[in-house]
Amino acid sequence: MKLSRRPVRAVLAALSGAVLAMMAFPGPAHAELERGPEVRQAGASSLAPCGFFRYSVRESRFAAYNHCGSTTVRVHVDVAGGGSTNDYHLCVSPGRTQLPGAGPNCLNAYYIGSAGCRNGDRAGHTPH
Repeated sequence: MKLSRRPVRAVLAALSGAVLAMMAFPGPAHAELERGPEVRQAGASSLAPCGFFRYSVRESRFAAYNHCGSTTVRVHVDVAGGGSTNDYHLCVSPGRTQLPGAGPNCLNAYYIGSAGCRNGDRAGHTPH
């Protein structure tokens, strides 16, 4: 009895198509990242940016900060309009933190120190 190679070819073609689809669309289908000026890559194979980034879910835009360190730190958040009076400082823990306020109005966020601060503490802008 001779076995046909068609089923094997069909399975291999389906698998290669699935692998190519996963490589072409590495992130979630509902969120779109937009990297800000203070972003650096966590690692060559990692897709999560360290630092400030923007993302969209449907028509809504958000801003976030991804802290790649191991302790809490304070970040300065630049907000559009009003000069530095709208800016604020926020203590973030390791991982991603959505920045409070309107995402499109957040221009940037960057590390300013204070390792070990209390997560979520927010203060108005002060010189640093």
